[in-house]
Amino acid sequence: MTTSCTVCGEPLPGATDTGRPRKFCSDRCRSKAHRARERETGRAEARLARRCEIEVAGSRCSRGAVFALAVDGRELKVCPACRELALSFLVGQGAAATAVETRRIGTPDREPAPRPTERGTVLLVEDDDPVAEALGVVLRSRGYEVRRAPDGATGLREALERRPDLVLLDLGLPDTDGLVVLRKLRDVSDLPVIITTARGADNDKIRGLDCGADDYLVKPFHVEELFARIRSVLRHRAPRPDTVYDDGVLRADFALREIRVGDAGLALSDREFRLLELLIRGAGVAQPAAAIVAHVWGDPVSVVDRKRILPVLVNVLRSKLREHGLGNDVIVTARGIGYYYRPPGRPSPTIGYGHAANLVN
Repeated sequence: MTTSCTVCGEPLPGATDTGRPRKFCSDRCRSKAHRARERETGRAEARLARRCEIEVAGSRCSRGAVFALAVDGRELKVCPACRELALSFLVGQGAAATAVETRRIGTPDREPAPRPTERGTVLLVEDDDPVAEALGVVLRSRGYEVRRAPDGATGLREALERRPDLVLLDLGLPDTDGLVVLRKLRDVSDLPVIITTARGADNDKIRGLDCGADDYLVKPFHVEELFARIRSVLRHRAPRPDTVYDDGVLRADFALREIRVGDAGLALSDREFRLLELLIRGAGVAQPAAAIVAHVWGDPVSVVDRKRILPVLVNVLRSKLREHGLGNDVIVTARGIGYYYRPPGRPSPTIGYGHAANLVN
């Protein structure tokens, strides 16, 4: 039997023959204990309210909720680890990925480790944060690496420098119309582009496709339709499995790492070979300096420093080609962008020095 107060520890008054055993020495301690129970109950209810609402096989997730997913007026609180599962379930039940709003309601203790990317990189040019969040989650769940650009200028720069495998382009951007971005990109690059926009009029679709888009998808759309169109575009735009390049003058065997100009072999260092390989694989298309640096040195961290010595490497390669009868004009400088290879005897693509600089600036 308790002989001291559970609140203050003071001795309890003598017990009576009737009533329940005493736990408190006074009404003050009884009230204090009651208020403590109320606070603990409130904290427990608050913890429960902040818990992740995902339940699998009768067992509810015990982690704290960090995000709220809202669709059709209903809201689901989820933790970072269950966010992907919840979003995949919602879109699997017919909800459009672009119709699911995601907002942060707390700070996670630790973000889940990202899944390894297996299918390439997607550049998402989208200014709407909830839409970008939802699309990013479903794309990563399918093995894609996702990069986000919130405006047209950033999207154009990322597309030229990072060279993603696919661009998802919104038209209603804050700084410029998405069609302007698409036209500028098409002047110097053939990257696959799918327009994802709320503009569903036939004239808008025709303009988008005429400007060079590979496909046109109207929001809101089902996520499976998006992936089907991505697969279709990448399948049709997949590079040919050629291991030999031959333009009649210069011949490159990429498997054997051999370069020949006419009947003479061309001795190149590893970096010179990687530079020439990148340029001739994309003959006629300007390769951004950052993309060249990443390919040649494999060190994107020091892009700024490498850009300073890239012209030196290009001049060395030009001099070796010149010794075998090829002029400096086979490797053309696209000012403000980078370099491109022009096969001998072919006209230069429509990219002038001033025009190239204006595209990026």
